[in-house]
Amino acid sequence: MSGYNNAIELEIDGLEEIELENTSVEEIDSENINLMFLGIDQSGSMDAFHSDMKQSLLAFKDALANSKEADEILVARADFEDAITIGGYKRISEFDTSFRAGGCTAMYDAVTEGTSKLRDYRRYLKDQGVRVKAVFAVFSDGLDNASKNSFGEAKKCVDYLNDEEITTAFISFGGEAAKEAKALGFRNILDVTSSAGELRRAFDCLSKSVIESSKSVVADGEDFFQI
Repeated sequence: MSGYNNAIELEIDGLEEIELENTSVEEIDSENINLMFLGIDQSGSMDAFHSDMKQSLLAFKDALANSKEADEILVARADFEDAITIGGYKRISEFDTSFRAGGCTAMYDAVTEGTSKLRDYRRYLKDQGVRVKAVFAVFSDGLDNASKNSFGEAKKCVDYLNDEEITTAFISFGGEAAKEAKALGFRNILDVTSSAGELRRAFDCLSKSVIESSKSVVADGEDFFQI
């Protein structure tokens, strides 16, 4: 029985970790929750847009926080450069709008580890009887050049998300990121040029798309940015 007991303990420990990292089900007032994963490229090439990026993130937060759907949206932010940092799924009021730039681009790592965290938390909520809809979005201005995970591993994750009817969205901020996003299998790609105005437009479009997505129980498919 020791093996069985150890398995139970590991499962309980895993649930405790999920509850500590994310919003626990006791803190959720709605039967419907919209999860938003946002991977943000913080590589050195984004340094010229440091101030504009902070303003765009603040506007994104304000738009979601002031929407009627705010109480049903939980956002996890993942920053990637040489390494990645992924936060838990929290209320939009807790969303971090800081930004720094430096290093390379570990985008594949952000996709693979972000998928794992979204999968686990989504499963946890569903097991508690919560209806869950999710969006997995990535913002990047370049190609991966720092990940431990391969292109193939990242693509398998995007394929999994698509198969699970989780909306996959990618904002390509200049460069060749749009080609990479298409190759990875992202179903919604917003390709904008490298300028402060286009950066603000991209995050304005993202916030409006998240709000519109949260209003429906139907998966977005390839219509996420069609607002």
